[in-house]
Amino acid sequence: MRIDRREFLRTTVAGGAAGILGELGWRGVAWGQEAVRIGALTPLTGGGAVYGTSMVRTYQLVADEINKAGGILGRKIQIFTEDTQTNPDAAVRAARKLVDVNKVHAILGTWSSAVTLAVAPIAIEAGIPQFCVSSSPAISALKDNDLVYRTAYRQDVISAVYALAAQKLGAKTAAMMILNNPYGIGLRDSFPNRFAKVGGRIVGQATYNPSQSSYRSDIQQALSGKPDVILFGGYTPDGIQIFKEWFQLGLGGTWMGPGFAFDQKFIQGIGAQVAEGIVVVEGATNTESSAYKHANELYRTAHGEAADFFVGMGYDHLMVVALSILAAKGDSAGKAIVANLRKVTNPPGEVVGTWAEASPLIQAGKKVNYEGASSAVDFDENGDVRTDFGLYRIKGGKWALGQVMRYGELTPLL
Repeated sequence: MRIDRREFLRTTVAGGAAGILGELGWRGVAWGQEAVRIGALTPLTGGGAVYGTSMVRTYQLVADEINKAGGILGRKIQIFTEDTQTNPDAAVRAARKLVDVNKVHAILGTWSSAVTLAVAPIAIEAGIPQFCVSSSPAISALKDNDLVYRTAYRQDVISAVYALAAQKLGAKTAAMMILNNPYGIGLRDSFPNRFAKVGGRIVGQATYNPSQSSYRSDIQQALSGKPDVILFGGYTPDGIQIFKEWFQLGLGGTWMGPGFAFDQKFIQGIGAQVAEGIVVVEGATNTESSAYKHANELYRTAHGEAADFFVGMGYDHLMVVALSILAAKGDSAGKAIVANLRKVTNPPGEVVGTWAEASPLIQAGKKVNYEGASSAVDFDENGDVRTDFGLYRIKGGKWALGQVMRYGELTPLL
């Protein structure tokens, strides 16, 4: 069933879980056990809306598939959806509802480091796991009782990718145009050191606030040293205005930044001519895994689109939680999920990527190693994973893949 995006957002934001479940056609059966309640806390409006929407859709697809197969030892999965609005204050209110009213067993999908850091204390206090797609190093340092996990790259890792990308471009100097929030500050603090390790130096920077009427003075400040490359650490809405003003100013330099900022909305907003040549860095999906192939098939069948990195992460979030509960013999308490999480995701074990592959093995008492759609999903002691990256150039209004950079290539810079 294909859903009109505007109607999806209207019903989801206005009606919460009831809206999305009704729109997606919840197919329940007679269940005698308590449901596994999952909180989908994603941006359905604001700068991250396009990514939150794809994650929520994916959570529902995975839940439907598991429920059709009998649930988790007879327990159905129920998704409760809330909109963070890509705003920490709104996210906190939504998280409180999920925890206090919906009594969820896990919170999935927080996007934006500021949102993740704001929500984390609520999840920690409730003793439930939180899965995020945020990059701030501060997330790894949380005293979280092993409850906060991320499937996205860390800021220090992406800084190393940017440094190597700049080197491959032949850049000796760089400037930074950075959003004033935890994500941007983390990037601003980590990139200069990584760039210095490959022989580069910073010749300008500006830290800007969102929703300004103009960014001209910030742009001129950042580019005053005539850098070879400019690192953008912000989101799509501000980026559209910034790049329009940069183009109007007639300033040179090659821009690079994250895929979530340089998406199709961004390209359409500034025009293909202005976007031409921008270097895009995005996490590389684990395309050879059965998880990715299955997630892509599910999403394409339901929505007519190929799975992106955020679909892959959404698939991994719910699969990891569901498999952990299965390994805990149906116990959905936070402690039980955490106690079994690395047992089903990290090696050794038989490699699996779908519920159909993993469920019979776990029920038979065998060790599995879930290889995810977004990455291998091997969680370290901080709840982080190792991610490969794709390096793209915008050509003719579209991303063109240049190369894949493996995590191991980054080790000397970390």
